[in-house]
Amino acid sequence: MKIMEELSEGLKDHQYYYELLDALIEDNDMELKNRLQIGDGYTQFIRDQSKVLMDTTIELVREKGISFQEASDIALEGWRERTFG
Repeated sequence: MKIMEELSEGLKDHQYYYELLDALIEDNDMELKNRLQIGDGYTQFIRDQSKVLMDTTIELVREKGISFQEASDIALEGWRERTFG
Protein backbone atom coordinates (compact mmCIF):
# COMPACT_ATOMS: atom_id res chain seq x y z
CA MET A 1 0.00 0.00 0.00
CA LYS A 2 2.94 2.34 0.63
CA ILE A 3 3.87 2.22 -3.07
CA MET A 4 0.37 3.24 -4.12
CA GLU A 5 0.33 6.10 -1.59
CA GLU A 6 3.66 7.34 -2.96
CA LEU A 7 2.38 6.99 -6.52
CA SER A 8 -0.77 8.92 -5.69
CA GLU A 9 1.25 11.67 -4.06
CA GLY A 10 3.64 11.84 -7.00
CA LEU A 11 0.89 12.13 -9.59
CA LYS A 12 -1.37 14.39 -7.57
CA ASP A 13 -0.22 17.45 -9.43
CA HIS A 14 -0.11 16.96 -13.19
CA GLN A 15 2.07 20.04 -13.41
CA TYR A 16 5.00 17.75 -12.54
CA TYR A 17 5.20 16.37 -16.08
CA TYR A 18 4.00 19.53 -17.81
CA GLU A 19 6.90 21.50 -16.41
CA LEU A 20 9.45 18.74 -17.01
CA LEU A 21 8.38 18.27 -20.62
CA ASP A 22 8.38 21.98 -21.32
CA ALA A 23 11.91 22.30 -19.94
CA LEU A 24 13.16 19.25 -21.85
CA ILE A 25 11.73 20.53 -25.12
CA GLU A 26 13.21 23.99 -24.57
CA ASP A 27 16.62 22.48 -23.80
CA ASN A 28 16.62 20.00 -26.69
CA ASP A 29 14.44 21.25 -29.55
CA MET A 30 13.25 24.84 -29.53
CA GLU A 31 12.30 24.44 -33.19
CA LEU A 32 9.77 21.74 -32.20
CA LYS A 33 8.28 24.04 -29.59
CA ASN A 34 8.05 26.91 -32.07
CA ARG A 35 6.42 24.72 -34.73
CA LEU A 36 3.82 23.41 -32.28
CA GLN A 37 3.08 26.88 -30.93
CA ILE A 38 2.35 28.21 -34.41
CA GLY A 39 -0.52 25.77 -34.84
CA ASP A 40 -1.54 26.15 -31.19
CA GLY A 41 -0.73 22.47 -30.71
CA TYR A 42 1.96 22.84 -28.06
CA THR A 43 -0.39 22.68 -25.08
CA GLN A 44 -2.15 19.62 -26.51
CA PHE A 45 1.19 17.96 -27.25
CA ILE A 46 2.38 18.53 -23.68
CA ARG A 47 -0.94 17.24 -22.31
CA ASP A 48 -0.80 14.10 -24.45
CA GLN A 49 2.82 13.38 -23.65
CA SER A 50 2.22 13.98 -19.93
CA LYS A 51 -0.51 11.34 -20.00
CA VAL A 52 1.84 8.89 -21.71
CA LEU A 53 4.48 9.53 -19.03
CA MET A 54 1.96 9.16 -16.21
CA ASP A 55 0.66 5.89 -17.65
CA THR A 56 4.18 4.56 -18.12
CA THR A 57 5.17 5.58 -14.59
CA ILE A 58 2.12 3.87 -13.07
CA GLU A 59 2.82 0.72 -15.07
CA LEU A 60 6.46 0.64 -13.94
CA VAL A 61 5.54 1.15 -10.28
CA ARG A 62 2.98 -1.67 -10.43
CA GLU A 63 5.09 -4.12 -12.42
CA LYS A 64 8.46 -3.55 -10.80
CA GLY A 65 7.47 -2.32 -7.35
CA ILE A 66 9.86 0.61 -7.62
CA SER A 67 9.40 4.10 -6.24
CA PHE A 68 7.56 6.83 -8.09
CA GLN A 69 10.79 8.75 -8.61
CA GLU A 70 12.63 5.74 -10.05
CA ALA A 71 9.73 4.92 -12.37
CA SER A 72 9.40 8.55 -13.42
CA ASP A 73 13.12 8.77 -14.21
CA ILE A 74 12.92 5.63 -16.37
CA ALA A 75 9.81 6.90 -18.16
CA LEU A 76 11.39 10.30 -18.81
CA GLU A 77 14.62 8.80 -20.12
CA GLY A 78 12.68 6.60 -22.54
CA TRP A 79 10.60 9.56 -23.68
CA ARG A 80 13.72 11.70 -24.16
CA GLU A 81 15.39 9.00 -26.28
CA ARG A 82 12.28 8.49 -28.45
CA THR A 83 11.67 12.20 -28.91
CA PHE A 84 15.15 13.60 -29.36
CA GLY A 85 17.07 10.50 -30.45
